[in-house]
Amino acid sequence: MVEPIIVKYLIGLGFLFFGFNLVYIIIKKVKGKNNSGNDLTDPIDNISKPRLVSRLGVMIMNIFITLCFLNIFFYDWFRSIIPRILVFPIDLPVKLIGFCLVILGNVMLFFAYRELGTLWVYPIAGGKKVKRIVITGIYSKVRHPIYLSFNIFSIGFNLILLDWFLLFLYIFGGIGLLMLAIDEERILISSSKDEYLEYMEKTGRFLPKLF
Repeated sequence: MVEPIIVKYLIGLGFLFFGFNLVYIIIKKVKGKNNSGNDLTDPIDNISKPRLVSRLGVMIMNIFITLCFLNIFFYDWFRSIIPRILVFPIDLPVKLIGFCLVILGNVMLFFAYRELGTLWVYPIAGGKKVKRIVITGIYSKVRHPIYLSFNIFSIGFNLILLDWFLLFLYIFGGIGLLMLAIDEERILISSSKDEYLEYMEKTGRFLPKLF
């Protein structure tokens, strides 16, 4: 059985990278507001809010991530009241694989945030204007790298913590992210028409197209 202190360190390091990504995109947004007078991009259209099920899924994913973070401080208590997923005697390799997925997801998240820059908006916010469709960098391979990165490091956190309750939360949250991606595509198709349809033909939703 892996010592609790090791689990806390793995979770803590994962959130150190995640926190860096959040600070990075916040700084980008603040700089963008300060330089908004230099933004010459034309808005495509107003976008409506995603469906309730999509927004609910994002909220569940936020709860999942918050509970993962709280395990840094309350892991022993959570472990005492929530059943663990038993993988003994291979729990250490499983947790290390999970940690690698957390890092991979955060690296992908960084490149996605860097490509979006000031164009990033909170996913369930409505009534915004789409300035342009980002199709460069990591977005030239997949249409929703941010949602993919959240799925990757969420799976990683599940492998580190092996917590049944978090697993169920992730399943519902992951379905919500899928529905949100579908909603965004529907909205962008109606807004940009042929431009986004052409982009969809060249890219996969979460995985690159091989052919």
